[in-house]
Amino acid sequence: MKITFKGDYALKAILYLAFHYGQERVVPIVEIADENDIPRKFLEQIMQILKGAGIVDSKRGISGGFFLKRAPDKILLGEIVRLIEGDIEPIPCAKNPPQVCCDDLAACAFKEIWVKVAAAVSDIIDNVTFADIMERQLKLKEADQGYTYQI
Repeated sequence: MKITFKGDYALKAILYLAFHYGQERVVPIVEIADENDIPRKFLEQIMQILKGAGIVDSKRGISGGFFLKRAPDKILLGEIVRLIEGDIEPIPCAKNPPQVCCDDLAACAFKEIWVKVAAAVSDIIDNVTFADIMERQLKLKEADQGYTYQI
């Protein structure tokens, strides 16, 4: 599995919106783009995908922008990764049900390994919510605020 710029930007945009969830305000796309160093035109495309999937919604007009449709603790990392990046299996025969990709599927020594890789990745990304990621980000920022003593 590889996370592209598109996937990275989508995850960052959702995390940014997660920090604004429940504030009764929509977040302008310009703000999301500028705060996360995301090209605006590319972010517009990504936000349309997220809106089409029911992850975000938008308000049009001068005070328009985007907001999450669900609470951050109801959005899984795996859901977004699959939406933007596609399947997480490293090879088609690791899917469930397996897709035939070669003549040696029954005797392939690698298939079991790729199935385990896909299961391990799924186990991680399907058990992490954006609320978990928010908590992690806050802890990392707090740790970064530590004092530096110099003489």
